[in-house]
Amino acid sequence: MRVSALFILFLVSSLRLVAQVITLSDTIQKYAISYPSYLEDTHASFTLGQVEKEAFVKSNDKVPDFLGNFSKAIWYRFDVINKSKTDDWYLEIKGGFMHHLTVYQQHETGAFQALKLSGDGDFRSRPVFSNNLVFPIPVASGEKLKIYVRATSKTLIRTSMSLNTMQKLYEDNIRISYGDGFFTAVAVALLLYNLFVYFSLREKVYLYYIGYISTAILHTNLVAGHVQLFLPWLDVLNTTTILPIVSFFSILFTNSFLQTQTYAPFIYKIRWPMIAICLLPLVFYAVGSYKVAILLVAIFVFTLFIYWLVAGIWVYRKGFAPAIFYIIGFGALALMSVVFELKMKGWLEESYWTDSSLFIGAAIEAVILSFALADKFNFYKKEKERLQEDAYRQTTRFARELISMQEAERKRIASELHDGLGQKLILIKNKILRAAQPGAAASIHLSGEALSQNVAEAIQEVRDISYGLRPYQLDLLGLSSSIKSLVEETLDAAQIDYEIYLDNVDQLFDNNAQINIYRIIQECVNNIVKHAAASQVSIHIKHQSDQVKITISDDGVGFNHHLNHAGFGLKGMKERLQILEGKMTVTTKQPKGTLFEFVIPLLTDTSYGQ
Repeated sequence: MRVSALFILFLVSSLRLVAQVITLSDTIQKYAISYPSYLEDTHASFTLGQVEKEAFVKSNDKVPDFLGNFSKAIWYRFDVINKSKTDDWYLEIKGGFMHHLTVYQQHETGAFQALKLSGDGDFRSRPVFSNNLVFPIPVASGEKLKIYVRATSKTLIRTSMSLNTMQKLYEDNIRISYGDGFFTAVAVALLLYNLFVYFSLREKVYLYYIGYISTAILHTNLVAGHVQLFLPWLDVLNTTTILPIVSFFSILFTNSFLQTQTYAPFIYKIRWPMIAICLLPLVFYAVGSYKVAILLVAIFVFTLFIYWLVAGIWVYRKGFAPAIFYIIGFGALALMSVVFELKMKGWLEESYWTDSSLFIGAAIEAVILSFALADKFNFYKKEKERLQEDAYRQTTRFARELISMQEAERKRIASELHDGLGQKLILIKNKILRAAQPGAAASIHLSGEALSQNVAEAIQEVRDISYGLRPYQLDLLGLSSSIKSLVEETLDAAQIDYEIYLDNVDQLFDNNAQINIYRIIQECVNNIVKHAAASQVSIHIKHQSDQVKITISDDGVGFNHHLNHAGFGLKGMKERLQILEGKMTVTTKQPKGTLFEFVIPLLTDTSYGQ
């Protein structure tokens, strides 16, 4: 039993696969060589004589795919019987990115003819000047040929083969070439338009668009075999080397156009790892590891489609309306790329639309992304107008509040002048009048002491009012001493414990900046005394190279700084910081205190608020 099984296995393995037979009869029909019989030549070492003795395998796919470095060469075999009235037939092999293709023709007499062409070589070496590789197959009427095709590539080996007459080749290719040229022209026109816009606006997003669309156009023309017509010497260009560059520009464009730093921080953070991965295939290709390079490109292109989709949807859901054009544009490219792949795999019939699907997708994407850039410009224009309107309303509201505060300040000063200084001056006047009356000589000495005390109090009242308007210490002692004096006097009077550490910040700011910094600290300290119910306050002022950092913290009741407070304090501090071009951070943990952090840059020209 075992011997019988082994004999049957040996017999089956010894059988030669019957070659695929293509019968030519209609001169205006294309004869596709589907499900070809193939042989993998792993080390590209087989000779034709060896190949004739090897067993071929029938493909399960209409157009099988092979990675160049898994099998360095692939052999195909089929037979041709000519039952037409013409002997002028041609074998067309699509795949402009192929490296070397050799066609061997064995006539019934046993004689061989061989023709070797290069997919990335000079067009002038081809017997038929075409973007695809076209091999003349002279076969007499009634004759039968045995044909072997040997294919090598530095990228994907995919040989879509068909037998045609010259008439059929011309009729098919003229329409496809016209379409390819038209859609390429559309993409190039939009590229040039956006190049002009870039020189006008100097926005990097247009530069990334130009880089992406130009490399995408190069890729589509490379796949179609048109690039070799103009750049026959640049044989390093193929899908494995150009797709990483296309991906590089697409990632830059995606993050710049979608403003992912604002709307999708995670997408923005992974942009550099994505770029590093997309350029990795170029490294492996440069050292000759074509297999790894091809696999990495295939994996990354799939990942990139997901990246585009997630980034577009994420940003659109965050409220960035122009992202819809981005989604449609890249979606159109992805769809047409799938159509092209299905056509190349033989799952879709070849036609004008499927053959030109990559060009159509690139052109549609270029058009839609141009609309997207225009819509983005309009979006930000409207956003700028809205912000200007909000700023105008805020400025108006601030102006009203400022006027109210000025009026309140005038009222306070008037009250202090009338009720304080005015009353003291009236008292001094009355005492002087009494001293001037007859019979008042005995009490002149006593009245003089009282008069001196009243004058001193009036002078102090004037000083207090003047100090409220402009701290005299700023001019006499400098900013550092003035801040220290302010903190000590205010917190000592309120009986609040405190610690203060300050660097010397004198001469770092101009006079206007100094008064603004002083008022900010004064407002914070006064708020702590009035509202915080704090028992401990810490104030740190540090000079850090090109900025000054002020930190004020307390252990009081805290407050919710996100709410709109009726007081003018926070708004006033924000306005002063805006003049200083500084930043404020408020951290509060009710009821455990508040932390204010102010960062004020040191401007080289000291022109704060100019």
